[in-house]
Amino acid sequence: MKKFDLLKKIEEAKIKQKAGNSLEANKIFQTLLKTNNNSFDLLYAYGLFCRDLKNFNLAKRVFLNLINKFPTSINPYILLAEILKNENKFEDAERVLLNAIKINPSHGDLLYNFSLFYFALRNFDNALVYIDKAIKLSINNDIYKLLKSEIYINKFNINEAIYILEDLNSKNRIKKDNNKEIRINILLADAYLKKRKYEEAEIILLKLIKKYQGLELAYLNLSILYNHKNQLNKSIEILKKGIDLSPHFMPFYKNLATFYRNSGQLKLAIETNLFIISRNKFDFNSFYELSGIYDFKNHKNELNFLLDTKLEKLNANSKIYAAFAISNLLHKDGKFKESANYLKIANDESMKYKKSDLSLKIKHTEFYRSLKIKNSKNKNLKNSSDYVFVVGMPRSGSTLLENILSLNPEVTDMGEVNFLEESIKEAKDFEDVYDLYKKKVINQFQSSIIYTDKSLFNYMYCAVISNFFPKAKIINCIRNPLDNILSIYRANFLKQPFSFSLTDISSLYVHYFETMEKYKIKYGKNIYDYNYEDLIENPNNVIPRIINWLDWDWDEKYLSPHQNKRNVYTASSAQIRKKFYSSSIGIWKEYKELLEPAIEIIKKNKILKEKISQ
Repeated sequence: MKKFDLLKKIEEAKIKQKAGNSLEANKIFQTLLKTNNNSFDLLYAYGLFCRDLKNFNLAKRVFLNLINKFPTSINPYILLAEILKNENKFEDAERVLLNAIKINPSHGDLLYNFSLFYFALRNFDNALVYIDKAIKLSINNDIYKLLKSEIYINKFNINEAIYILEDLNSKNRIKKDNNKEIRINILLADAYLKKRKYEEAEIILLKLIKKYQGLELAYLNLSILYNHKNQLNKSIEILKKGIDLSPHFMPFYKNLATFYRNSGQLKLAIETNLFIISRNKFDFNSFYELSGIYDFKNHKNELNFLLDTKLEKLNANSKIYAAFAISNLLHKDGKFKESANYLKIANDESMKYKKSDLSLKIKHTEFYRSLKIKNSKNKNLKNSSDYVFVVGMPRSGSTLLENILSLNPEVTDMGEVNFLEESIKEAKDFEDVYDLYKKKVINQFQSSIIYTDKSLFNYMYCAVISNFFPKAKIINCIRNPLDNILSIYRANFLKQPFSFSLTDISSLYVHYFETMEKYKIKYGKNIYDYNYEDLIENPNNVIPRIINWLDWDWDEKYLSPHQNKRNVYTASSAQIRKKFYSSSIGIWKEYKELLEPAIEIIKKNKILKEKISQ
């Protein structure tokens, strides 16, 4: 067949596909392939057709065939790598891209896709290197610049991102490309959100909603903005409006389920996650969410589907969530040995894609621990008694403590804000930290007499707090080391990659413990040790002691934190709705075999060795 006629038939197949007649399009492709299976144009179009139909295995075979027949053509490499990346087969995807770049190291779209690949891995430094190379080759390519701005946002180089986006926006006002306008402004709103310039972000998103009424991303991002502002009711309201306009856009339901859970509306959270699963039985993220708040007693079919899932047939992301979900349900059922097996599968799989940050955390702690910091001479620090810093390791009972403290009507619980670390980084001198911190608090929260800050890793900065917030209180959360380590290992902390390794969790626990022991010697009057087990076993004694140490007036309501109606944004958001329960105390003994590596590390510290032998 002549090339002109072949291209005409390919175009006919594309028209059929666009019209929704995939069967007729496929017939045309199959007929053409019988006599033209060496045509690049035909194979390329057919590969795209298979990809669009989500027949990814066939699409991969077609693109691989193209690579073998036309090894110097770059686009098949890009498309094959894109599918592999979406399947979380990152090593295979990287190998394909590396083969392509050997052939043509100056191909702009290849460099762009390399950047996208590293962006998906959250390796933003490498992503920036490749997008800069792409922009150098094509300096007027706005798509490349948009990706660069998104990389900057994720690296928290927000001002650089805003500079790029505002420049693109001014150019686009002349060209008037609606799709580009949408993407630029969605990213601009995200940048302002990261800077906690909520008003600016809200204005942008509301304008987008007014101009493009069916724009799902604008509604979704506006719900996230209100969530950041602790306005969960508004978050839920805007999601419902989005659902009315686009009832099949599933990210709306995912956010809605999370917001219901965080606001304590567990029944609605369960119903929403079950709805998500009814639409996609392979949504293991929702199975995981449900495994923490539901026993599936009225949904046996869904439970059996989850328990019978062949993990080895799932992509990496689904495998991780499915394994964590199954582990949770087996744990609830008292099948601890089986639970441990799935727990190890989930965390081992996570470690393949998340590099541990253990050494960075230890290095960071050591830097601040070794500093010789002099007491502040700033007389304006007298108001620092407004602040209570809750520190320690994750899963140490800190959310329960914050729930107790927030029953004081004079308290604003700020949750896990990053204000202190940000202020330290921004300060030219430690003398500036307090003022910078106070400004961040005022900008985000309503005026209050007392603020609680539950960014647990602030234990690294106890020297800064004690010297520059001299009247502030520090409450150090302590829990049985092995119960604590196990709880972290079970939590699926995506933003804390040390948490996927038992040895790394244990090493960080020991380092944290030894750090706090030294800080208590130096700054003991500012630090109070709150022991989770003691509180659970004897709340009537422990809670009054904490309140007395804070120099607050006593109220019986502190003894009933489960009645607190506040929003909770941590992994403990469901558990803190319950009365005091002791079922998690000593649970590590059921996982003793799994925890052997942790036990060996913990035993190296004499004090901790005694704690686990009691």
